[in-house]
Amino acid sequence: MLIENNFHYPVMLKLKGKQCVIIGGGEVAARKLNTLCEAGAKVTIVAPQCCAMLQETAQKYHCQLINDCYKTQYLQHAFIVIAATNDVAVNRQITTEAPLLCNNITEPELSNFTVPSSFTQGDITVALATGGMPAFTRILKQKLQQVITPDMATFNDFLREQRRVVQRIPSTPAQRTAFWRGLLTKDMINLVAAGHAAQAKENILDAINSFRSQSQNGPR
Repeated sequence: MLIENNFHYPVMLKLKGKQCVIIGGGEVAARKLNTLCEAGAKVTIVAPQCCAMLQETAQKYHCQLINDCYKTQYLQHAFIVIAATNDVAVNRQITTEAPLLCNNITEPELSNFTVPSSFTQGDITVALATGGMPAFTRILKQKLQQVITPDMATFNDFLREQRRVVQRIPSTPAQRTAFWRGLLTKDMINLVAAGHAAQAKENILDAINSFRSQSQNGPR
């Protein structure tokens, strides 16, 4: 029977330098280790034995690897704990004793956070969860990857640069918000998706010049 999850508060965590602990040495633990390390976390792995993939990742990112069974002391100061052993009872104990955030791989419903399926294109990150339908999640992810293309990521970089330009134009926050909301429409995004990013950028630059002129000619 599928268990409907109750994870309804999506967040993006800044993990650089944060202490994280993985209890378990299998392939699931190895995958968790890789994503945590890519996020800049400082990870300690505790397991009597570790698979080759985990050992390779731990060495690559200079992680601490403790060849031991689980003990509560290993969770001290952990920001994130991954309960990734093959023993349900041990994972339950870890989940209960974790000081902050814990992800239980054998009984996800006992966790207080879950890691959605995600992909990154440039500085765009898309996370996706369907409440317990991995096959459907995979299909939706593939569909979204057709939309969030390298061109879209490059356009996002361009927009961030232009946002800084607009911030230097004498105006109020409300005026700048209204400017961007009126400018960034579905039609603009469709231009990029259709391979006309250059035209979209030109439209953005024209609009910024008009916004600047209005600001300079406005009431003093």
